[in-house]
Amino acid sequence: MPSFEYQALTAQGKTKKGTLEGESARQVRQQLRDRGLTPLEVTPVAGKRKRLSDQALFAAKVPIADLSLMTRQLYTLLGAGMPLADALRSVANQADTKLLKRFSTGVYEKVAEGHAYAQALMQSGFKLPNDYIATIRAGEESGHLTEVLSRMAESIEKQEKIRKKMRSALIYPVLMIVMAIAIILFLMTFVVPKVVSVFDNMDQELPPLTQGLLNSSAFLDQHWLALLLGLMIIGIFYKSLMRHERWRFRRDQFGLAIPALRKFLIYSSAARWARTLGVLHASGVSITEALKISAEVMTLLPLKRKVLQMGNEVREGQKLHASMRKAGFFPPLLLNLVETGEGNGQIDTMLLKGAEHYEEEVESAAATLVSLLEPLMIVVMGGVVLTIVLAIMLPIFQMNSMVG
Repeated sequence: MPSFEYQALTAQGKTKKGTLEGESARQVRQQLRDRGLTPLEVTPVAGKRKRLSDQALFAAKVPIADLSLMTRQLYTLLGAGMPLADALRSVANQADTKLLKRFSTGVYEKVAEGHAYAQALMQSGFKLPNDYIATIRAGEESGHLTEVLSRMAESIEKQEKIRKKMRSALIYPVLMIVMAIAIILFLMTFVVPKVVSVFDNMDQELPPLTQGLLNSSAFLDQHWLALLLGLMIIGIFYKSLMRHERWRFRRDQFGLAIPALRKFLIYSSAARWARTLGVLHASGVSITEALKISAEVMTLLPLKRKVLQMGNEVREGQKLHASMRKAGFFPPLLLNLVETGEGNGQIDTMLLKGAEHYEEEVESAAATLVSLLEPLMIVVMGGVVLTIVLAIMLPIFQMNSMVG
């Protein structure tokens, strides 16, 4: 039965919002009147969701935390023997956020109409990770949806925990960068011109550093709008380039070529891939299908292509660890774990152990990178401020020497 969002007035004149099920908007309005409410607006949930998702700038995206919560709730309800449609309806009824309620209600409607869960997710109108939908589809096809949901919930929670740690670690460096840029712009735009203007009426040649700083300040003051527009155009041009796979591939290649970033990028990609592959294989998905799905978590295109090639090689009969070694980017410990797992029939367990190890390595690498960035930014900011102060003080020193 379709769901409708409503806005109505109570007998006391207060506005009330909520969601009701009904055959039509007219029936929902009648339900509201029967409850003593005056309907103001009744909108189909699916139609509203579609309009929101059609707006590029405001495309609806389910937060990872909400997706994790919904996956965990579904696993619990399905494990208790509840049918999928009833479980989705229960999740929708107890959704904490408006967005999650729209999303889960729309998915419930599709499943109630007879669609598969993965198909309902694809047609929901919300942005979801490709590997999430592919994993759900694999779980449905293999008949192990409950087990897949259980392991996916745990996997999503761990990945979200790592993301939160990295975001919190980057707050201070980002704040320092913003403050440094703001201070430098303030000095160049307001302080420097006023202080150095004292020397304009003097028949004295300014030092090169001071003159260069004045020229830079004047250029910034006169052309700030053009610079801002230029930065916006560069940003739009970059986004248009990144729509093409060829340019995304080159960008990712460049990132992997930087020694300071290569280890961090490979470890984080290997950890996500190993956890996804381990979850899928432990849930009864074939290794070839699991390799195809796990390639979706590879955000770096050069690595993604190698994982897809691995799927072809394993399908032709090659061992997984041999194919990984041929790919040339997997860390040695993960290679050894997979080789051991293939030998004793515990490949999924070894993949998950490798994922845990490299997730810890990623956290450690991120903490080290941030600890190096902080003093580096302090030195750079101090150097810039020192240059500005010297540019201001040099004419004063020069004038004092002339007077003396």
